[in-house]
Amino acid sequence: MPYTIQATNAVMAISEREYGTAQRIQFTQFTSCIGVLGVVNGEARGVHLSISDQNQDLFDAQAVEQVVALFPGAEQIKIIGQIALWTNPDNRVSAAYDQMVQELNVAQDQIYPMSDGVYGAEISEGELQLTFG
Repeated sequence: MPYTIQATNAVMAISEREYGTAQRIQFTQFTSCIGVLGVVNGEARGVHLSISDQNQDLFDAQAVEQVVALFPGAEQIKIIGQIALWTNPDNRVSAAYDQMVQELNVAQDQIYPMSDGVYGAEISEGELQLTFG
């Protein structure tokens, strides 16, 4: 079974390979994960990405297309989390990560390398603001 991303209603506890949309969202703990965040239809949307799924299927080009499809017409796209792990070729997801950054047109100054933690975002006066656990 390929890497699959699913919707969640638990927007204050978005787990690995889940996405949620609301005025305020938060991911569960990141250890090796990243979050992609953006504004879709005036609300914050975030997807919690793991390097591999429960079957050890890696984040790949097919998973990139799932992520891109979650952000139609999105604005203010940001990526937060364990960027160094995702860009390290030894982890075998760097090409897919680069493809995702390119397809989502994420500016380098909107990529936030962080260590382990709990992150999220909220809409404040129309702006997507990152939140920190």
